[in-house]
Amino acid sequence: MKTILIILDGVSEDKIPEINNKTPLEYACTDTIDKIISKGTHYKTYFYPPYTQPDSLICILSMLGVDEASIPKNRAYLEALSAGINVSDDEVVLRCNLISCKNNKLESFNGMRLLKHEKEEASLNIKNSDEIKFYHISDYRNLIVVKKELCPAELGFPPHEYVGKDIDYILKDIKEIKVLNKFVEENKFEIIGRTYMFYPWGVSEISKLPAFKSIHNKSALCVCNADIVKGIAKAMKIDLAYLKNSTGDTNTDLYEKSKAVIEGIKDYDTVIAHINGTDEISHRKDLRGKIEFIEKIDREFIKEIYDNIENIKYDIRIIMVSDHQTSTITGRHEKGLVDVIACNVQR
Repeated sequence: MKTILIILDGVSEDKIPEINNKTPLEYACTDTIDKIISKGTHYKTYFYPPYTQPDSLICILSMLGVDEASIPKNRAYLEALSAGINVSDDEVVLRCNLISCKNNKLESFNGMRLLKHEKEEASLNIKNSDEIKFYHISDYRNLIVVKKELCPAELGFPPHEYVGKDIDYILKDIKEIKVLNKFVEENKFEIIGRTYMFYPWGVSEISKLPAFKSIHNKSALCVCNADIVKGIAKAMKIDLAYLKNSTGDTNTDLYEKSKAVIEGIKDYDTVIAHINGTDEISHRKDLRGKIEFIEKIDREFIKEIYDNIENIKYDIRIIMVSDHQTSTITGRHEKGLVDVIACNVQR
């Protein structure tokens, strides 16, 4: 039996009084997901060690069968791997969000109110030094590479978890490191009373992951656009589908992704599809937008796959899962159970 694993990043969360004490997934109109549940199973579990804060790195690697001891602490190196950035043994990689601040508070982790081309332009105008290598990845996401000796193993706070907090508190560790503090201060800019800055966090070293085939003895294809998932795929020697129009947000081309899944399952034992927009919109605390995007996923992605795999000559197991909870109330990753929905489509 072949497997289609669909990871709806952060789709799960606790029940919300505003929508009749249901979760967004329960509240949304999802005819195909409901059909899959009726023919299969729907249960809840979690994919992170209880003593950790859940994130995509830990949860996705856990569901792919990677032993806890082999899971890296931070993800920036895998994002560098995804982008083809070379990292030496004496270097570390940091994520570097373009954030916005207002009234000395962290307002957004994603360059709020800037258009995509404005974020790219800001990254092109970076004042840099010989001690820092800066790379623009996509949208508000950037990476910097520095020598290990310049950077402690622990640095910075996940900005998506600290929206609304005092910016001086968030920057306190950065200010202790001369080269990073200079980088942040020299690259601040203001637009209509709002301050933007490039914020380094999440120190990551070179890490090795086991190949997917060595764990499961199966071939695999990954259909994704999120940098971390592409990095995981490369590190685990999972082939990547070519996508022209897909993104890591709600404006992704779901039809393109569904077509890649349908074609991929003909040639691979396993197809892993990842949709990141459910997580991004949750971080933005957009409950209605999340419900609408779930409904769009059901129409343009799940339905397309379900209706078309009936013509494929293999038995196929479809598994839909949330890697972790992302709350539209807090905008944060929260501890708790996540949805697993599965059924077999047999010839």
